[in-house]
Amino acid sequence: MNSRHFNFGLAALAVLGSLCVYIATSQFGPGLSTDGARYLSTAESLAAGGGLIDYLGEPLINWPPLYPAILAVLHAISGADVMLLAQIVNIVSFGAVIALSGVFILRALPGQYTFALLASLIVATCVPLLEVSANVASDPLFMLCVLLWLLAAQQYVARRAPRHFWQMVALAAAACYLRYAGAALVMSGALVVLLAWRPQWRQALLHAAAYGALSGLPIGLWAIFHNYPLSGKLLGTHQPAYPLGLLVAFIEKVASWFVPERILLIVPPLALFGLLLVLLAVRSTRQRWAAFGQQLLSARLLPAAAFTLVYGGMLVFAISYSEHRVPGSQRLHALLLPCLLALAAAAWAHFGPRLTGMWRTLALLAACLWLAFPLYRTAEYVRRSHAEGDVSYYNLYNTRGLRQSELAEHLSQLALQPEDKVYSNNEAAAWYLLRRQIYRLPRYDGETQASLEAALLAFDGWPASSDTAYMVWFGNELDYKRDVPTPEQMQAILPASTLRVLNSYRSGYGDVFILDTD
Repeated sequence: MNSRHFNFGLAALAVLGSLCVYIATSQFGPGLSTDGARYLSTAESLAAGGGLIDYLGEPLINWPPLYPAILAVLHAISGADVMLLAQIVNIVSFGAVIALSGVFILRALPGQYTFALLASLIVATCVPLLEVSANVASDPLFMLCVLLWLLAAQQYVARRAPRHFWQMVALAAAACYLRYAGAALVMSGALVVLLAWRPQWRQALLHAAAYGALSGLPIGLWAIFHNYPLSGKLLGTHQPAYPLGLLVAFIEKVASWFVPERILLIVPPLALFGLLLVLLAVRSTRQRWAAFGQQLLSARLLPAAAFTLVYGGMLVFAISYSEHRVPGSQRLHALLLPCLLALAAAAWAHFGPRLTGMWRTLALLAACLWLAFPLYRTAEYVRRSHAEGDVSYYNLYNTRGLRQSELAEHLSQLALQPEDKVYSNNEAAAWYLLRRQIYRLPRYDGETQASLEAALLAFDGWPASSDTAYMVWFGNELDYKRDVPTPEQMQAILPASTLRVLNSYRSGYGDVFILDTD
């Protein structure tokens, strides 16, 4: 294979990948999670001149502002709905991610056209990447920034040219404004710059410090002057990490990209990981480790090694365990796939057996046979999502069931006025169906009945007597906020003079009530 064939194949894969996202979302649009609803409502508010305010009327703090800002600008230019714009942005971004993954891997492993194209196909058929691209999420744009940063970093280590330094700075700063995890590019970039200037350690320290300060300054200013005055926190609120559990989850998720589920039920991912370590130990020699270490420090692989080390550490020590321990939540981990493929290929060159003749042919046949696994999973995901709406773990609201429910039809027929208030036990779902500000209901500690009564009586967010107010109460799988008092509890505890819950509409998917304080 030559460069011309490679470029043609890579372009075809990028187009096919984008087409998969388009087909998956063409019937119902992109999937929508609670985070996605906050992004879209913030984009709508920003486009309308209301600032970075979400569907609860609260400022955007737990998420950086660049993604909703991009959607707001595109809305102002085109007039298109922000949800449609999010779909288009992610379709284009996924194709670009596939193309840049191939370019990056080919630069990391010069001359390896066949492997680089195969790796791009693995990226294109990675269902976690496809899923997050078919949802309203900043992850595809974030991954695009990371890949561009990796390419700029490879050039910087090779030449140490100022323009590549500033490219790295700009891309890291942009990534931080897409996701706070962009801090990994600040830290890994400082490490890359430091090692690029070895053994001139005085220059190395100076350039690394300058890179860290310049790339981290923009998000630092945002955290200090926007987030902290509004919330008392620099980068929002996050659930605690559990490193051992996150490490196990990391290994399990990576294994699921390459091994069919039926095999993993027989041979656990930890056992496969242990087997790899044993094989590595058997093949290890001092000379091989020295040669591999030199390659990791080269311009081609140093950025990938540094980013994998820093970002992988964040996945183990910094992210929320309760949110990301589940198998379906893989969007953060899949970001590492191009780097892991490049590093694995480099490791195989040093520690793997030499395959020649018949063995090389058999290995290629086995690789082609293995490709049936990700290709089948991709085709099945696209087929099901086209028919039912995105079927991933992330899509909570833009489903066929909710869109076509009697509840959605009833809400569409309500003659709501701009001044009317709508409360809900699932604010994001209510916003998705009504596309207007949603008000919170009281919360309580469900362990004691006394705290329930206290929470209800102390709640000062009830509508005034002159307000027209409704409560959209979701049941089934959308009733996930167990700390919200039920309508029956409200009716039983609150004095009639405080609040009356009047039955307005009941259905299997959810109910709509009129809140009356007269």
